[in-house]
Amino acid sequence: MAAPTNEPMEHVGSQKMTQTQRKAVILNIKEHEKLFLESREHSNSLVELLEIVQSDDKTVATAAVKSLHKIFSRLLSKDALTSDTPRTKSMKGNRETREATVNPEEQYKAWLQARYHDCLRCLARVIDTFTDAPALQEITLCSLMKLLQTESNHPLRKKDLDGYTFPISVLAHVVPKLLSKDTDMKDLIGRFQEYLEYDDIRFYALSQVRQYLGQIVKKDDKQDLTVLCNNTFALLEHVTMPTAGEDIGNFMCRAPGEDEEVKVTSLKNHRRHFSESWLVFLSLTLPPAIYKKALVILHEVVMPHMSNPLLLTDFLTISYNIGGAISLLALNGLFILITKHNLEYPEFYKKLYALFEPGIFHVKYRARFFHLVDLFLSSTYLPAYLVAAFAKRLSRLALTAPPSALMLVIPFVGNLLHRHPSCQVMVHRPDGPSELADDPCIMDETDPAKCRAMESSLWEIQTLKSHYHPGVATAAAWTDRPLPKEEWDISEHLELSTAEMIGSVTNKKMKAAPVEFEPPKGLFGDKEDTFAKLWACD
Repeated sequence: MAAPTNEPMEHVGSQKMTQTQRKAVILNIKEHEKLFLESREHSNSLVELLEIVQSDDKTVATAAVKSLHKIFSRLLSKDALTSDTPRTKSMKGNRETREATVNPEEQYKAWLQARYHDCLRCLARVIDTFTDAPALQEITLCSLMKLLQTESNHPLRKKDLDGYTFPISVLAHVVPKLLSKDTDMKDLIGRFQEYLEYDDIRFYALSQVRQYLGQIVKKDDKQDLTVLCNNTFALLEHVTMPTAGEDIGNFMCRAPGEDEEVKVTSLKNHRRHFSESWLVFLSLTLPPAIYKKALVILHEVVMPHMSNPLLLTDFLTISYNIGGAISLLALNGLFILITKHNLEYPEFYKKLYALFEPGIFHVKYRARFFHLVDLFLSSTYLPAYLVAAFAKRLSRLALTAPPSALMLVIPFVGNLLHRHPSCQVMVHRPDGPSELADDPCIMDETDPAKCRAMESSLWEIQTLKSHYHPGVATAAAWTDRPLPKEEWDISEHLELSTAEMIGSVTNKKMKAAPVEFEPPKGLFGDKEDTFAKLWACD
């Protein structure tokens, strides 16, 4: 085979290659790979490959990635990069620097190590560059992760063979590329999720997420982080955390010995990295869509695995004070902190009361909101004035609510009175004012303790007995009879929509079509009918 030539290299840059030039470069890649693996005399072939892999041509870059992966996998497997010379602080700036003069063999290994780190940077650049070539991105990502696995079994320092080490440098290149500020990486992140199933990869990847986002937070340069937030959320939302220390043992890389006490086997440290990653992510200026998605999963995906869920207090209280859908979604997390982690929030019910506005029946998260409110107001130890305020507020809002919402609100108010019998005086108050304008309840009052709801009545529910929808009118009829022994089950009404209510009527099969009161017995009716006497059908 002919010796490799540098002639096609002038086309490896930004200029578009012809098919002939592309084939020549690919042949050159294969020849450089062959010569390098045959003899050290052709070590510069490795440098040539590192230049070729930076090509803007997708086909050429793919061939170069595969070639470099093959070369360094073989070098690592043969311990050709494993050095006896310890690395020093000076190597952070230059990996080939040593404190003392070393022998030629060690110098060569140092040179190979430097080229190895160049390779990692070049492969990471491929992920960042070829955003329109998902197949190449996936090949490159898999190559990097395989190199990580091989390096863990054949570390660059010989002394690392005696204990547990993890080649963090690979993830230090991969994670920032996945969390790109400019490019949507969700598809590639989906592929990376498979590696996050391994305990060691997840542990160190979360550590890199925390460090990378922490650097961005420190810069605070007011740049648009929408894409970064989307990518980060895509990575974090599907992270599966162990629930017990004995669950940690699924390692992709070399596992620590049974007698070794290392951070990667500690559930406490796993939770710490997980918590810190989420906290620094939530400290970013999140776009509204991601903000809502994060709040939706916070109580189920994040809080159970945090080392200290109370660290979310500031984020949740700020969210709760924003108003609108954000406030509704923050309720779940706050409820968990209050009930399970003893968070003191004196104005919680006052803020909750303020959320009851006409638009509450039309938001996307109506079912979740009313489910949570039902939990918040389920305690029989709540003061009567507070329950009365919520019952009155809901009743007033019911006057302008759609029928689908009324099927939920009416039994909801009834359940409140069922739990708190002292509030049942609001149903029948014969000595109350005769004019609606004289209703003592102050609807504009934001403090439920001052709205005087206990002095009022639920005339709004009584009014709904005349509603045009028969289902609503029937539901409101509970005001004319004693409350049932058991509460109404509101679960079937939480997600009820107007379309479903209409569909239940239009899709109903009629047993008999409604016609006249007396069904006809023939075409002209009875034989004695006058019409039958005047006409005859022959």
